[in-house]
Amino acid sequence: MKLSAWVLMVLLLGFGLHAEELAVLEPAVVTMDSPAAEVATLPGEEAKLKDGYALLDSLLTLFENLSVEKKVPEGEQKVPLSGLALVDSRLSQLAKDAKFAFEAGVIDKIFYNRYERMLTIFKLVTMPIIRNEMLKNLFMRAFEEFVWDTTYETWRWEDKDSIAKMAAAMEEEFVQMKIYLDTRQKREELKKKIGKRILPPPPPPPSAKKAPEAKKLE
Repeated sequence: MKLSAWVLMVLLLGFGLHAEELAVLEPAVVTMDSPAAEVATLPGEEAKLKDGYALLDSLLTLFENLSVEKKVPEGEQKVPLSGLALVDSRLSQLAKDAKFAFEAGVIDKIFYNRYERMLTIFKLVTMPIIRNEMLKNLFMRAFEEFVWDTTYETWRWEDKDSIAKMAAAMEEEFVQMKIYLDTRQKREELKKKIGKRILPPPPPPPSAKKAPEAKKLE
């Protein structure tokens, strides 16, 4: 699946829940269409040691092999996309995997925190909110800050292009994190080459400032 199409699908699924303003996201009875398929992870597993590339690739399989079997009795409100309960479990598992990789030194602090933020955005996108609920402002603020920090675009829920802007931000962050991994060696070489030349010269020590005054007194 192409990255842009994947991001758009995530947002349409998630923001569709927000538009419905559901009070509860009920877990469905979810089965895997292909039990042997490689998906992000299965719920309840122990943390796995993954490198940065594997962690990023796992994001692309969050919504794979979902099939909803739950039947809603007649007269009850239908809860759409309840298969996202499994996605939530996968997100939690990826958070464990990322922390394990960071503690093992497989990924650095920069990648870990950016990845953790991506997981948070996924969590918020796929979580329904209620009109006038206190958490709604926190959700919107997190979305606004993420889009601004990533693409320097102003994001508002009520804008017609809000989904497009969020999709662009998620896609950009994913690509930038991939490039961050690809250029690890090159970045280290550049840091050594630049050294301290990018910094202004340090101020002279206090003794050097007093020296001319001492000469005048003599």
